[in-house]
Amino acid sequence: MKRLSLLFLIIFSSVAVFAEIPVSSAEAPLPAESSLPDRTSMIGISLGYTLSGFREETIFDTNRYINAFVFSIHSVLEKENFIHSFNAGFYSGRTELLVEHPVYNFEQVYYYQIKDIYTRVFLEYSLVRKLWGNDTFPGYLGGAVRGDLYLLETLDNPLYINLSLIASLNLYASQKWVINNKNSLVLTLSFPFFGYAARPHYAGFAWPLETGVTGLNNYWACFGSLKYYYKISSLFSLYSDIGFELSHIDFPSPRKDASLQIKIGAVYMY
Repeated sequence: MKRLSLLFLIIFSSVAVFAEIPVSSAEAPLPAESSLPDRTSMIGISLGYTLSGFREETIFDTNRYINAFVFSIHSVLEKENFIHSFNAGFYSGRTELLVEHPVYNFEQVYYYQIKDIYTRVFLEYSLVRKLWGNDTFPGYLGGAVRGDLYLLETLDNPLYINLSLIASLNLYASQKWVINNKNSLVLTLSFPFFGYAARPHYAGFAWPLETGVTGLNNYWACFGSLKYYYKISSLFSLYSDIGFELSHIDFPSPRKDASLQIKIGAVYMY
């Protein structure tokens, strides 16, 4: 009987002690997602397809076309009224070209197919400041540093390559439209106004490359992107991206490029 009384006393004392312990922070209810601060900085990757073409007159005065998968990465860091952003992209594929041979025989035209691999890489860092609009429709303007690489390799002769490198300072503009707390659109445009380029003298393995300063007199281009974001949680968003390029450089011989890229991806918000 004494043992039973002692057991009841121990149980009662234990219950009384635990009843006095406060609920830990881990057991406290979490704040609603709507009360958490908005995450406006992000880093993401995307994959898609590009429809591209170019005319490189150091090789042939004719158009070439490339359809290939494209990979890109981009990050955005927002601080007060400023936005830092980084964008990079890459794709590579076989060119499609049917060249008309300049020799005629019995009023017939000869054709031949050139098998080339075309590689395209770009890197861009921009810094812009909010200059117009409100929290729903803010507009930004600033500058960017950009690097572009265009490489053409002939499969039949690995030494037969055509390489162009362009580094430029760009005028950079961005317009956001915050539709609601889950949907938003971002349009960006980049225009080079000063730079430095290395270009081939002629077709083939031509070293050293001809180099020179680029400006509005010999290099015109527009690089753009329209991104749609759909927020699936406070940490992740899905997005689609329609990007385009129009460019024309004039030395030592003209080169023209055009491309349309359609991509989908995901971003991590922080």
